[in-house]
Amino acid sequence: MITSVVLGLWLLAVQDRQVADPTAELAAARSLYAAAAYEDALEKLSRIGGENVRDQVDTYKALCLLALGRTRESEKVIEQILTRNPQYLPDEKEVSPRLVAAYRTVRARLLPTAARNMYAAARASYDEKKYELAAAQLRELLTLLNSEEPDTMLADLKLLAEDYLRLAESTSETPTPPNVAILCISRVTVPKGPIYSSLDKTAIAPVEISRPVPIWEAPRGTAPGLYQGVVEIVIDEQGRVESACVRQSIAQAFDAEVLAYTDKWRFQPASKGGVPVKYRRSYEVIGHSR
Repeated sequence: MITSVVLGLWLLAVQDRQVADPTAELAAARSLYAAAAYEDALEKLSRIGGENVRDQVDTYKALCLLALGRTRESEKVIEQILTRNPQYLPDEKEVSPRLVAAYRTVRARLLPTAARNMYAAARASYDEKKYELAAAQLRELLTLLNSEEPDTMLADLKLLAEDYLRLAESTSETPTPPNVAILCISRVTVPKGPIYSSLDKTAIAPVEISRPVPIWEAPRGTAPGLYQGVVEIVIDEQGRVESACVRQSIAQAFDAEVLAYTDKWRFQPASKGGVPVKYRRSYEVIGHSR
């Protein structure tokens, strides 16, 4: 009897692992959406987990709700996506023009609050003398502001962000303390072509698709707390990480793991004038020690 119970639980666990593939489940939900089975697609989408596909899952939820005439519910889902990722915009080739228009409407409504929150976080980092992190946060803010139509309400905020970015970048150019390791990795022999960034107002920033990070196992004796690092990457025209550098270290071993993981990161590439281009951006990396 006990053996049968154990076997049954094992079979359930195997089934759960088979069902838990978010990419396959998302593909199935897309098929249901394409077949106009919107309620069935919503039910399947509600069971999909995984941070890597979270924005895509919610985008299809918004599409289904919009197709069912539940416009307000669709906008609430879009609000959740843009609260998590203010720069996110779905591929216009994959979704309906109505959804793209809804994204732009909701994004314009949320932009002032999101921009001020991002600026406040960057200023806090700057005041704490975390200049590399502040510069990365300010670049992200400027990317967001430059992707929208000019807004007089945010013009002053944009000028402040640009000024503080110059200060943060100039301050962070001071010599690196000897106890901070700066590591780099490159997957090309000779880099070719210009590299754009948030300072280039004519370039459209890349959109994150997948960005897994390793779990940090803090060495014994490490003081408990939250450890923050910064990794700067160059995304190529295919949406892959061409090169990566640790600009603010957590620990040498963990830094090396993070750089190795960047080979798995995927993006919708940046573009300029409709042509894919290389793009430099920074990400904060978090480590916990207990």
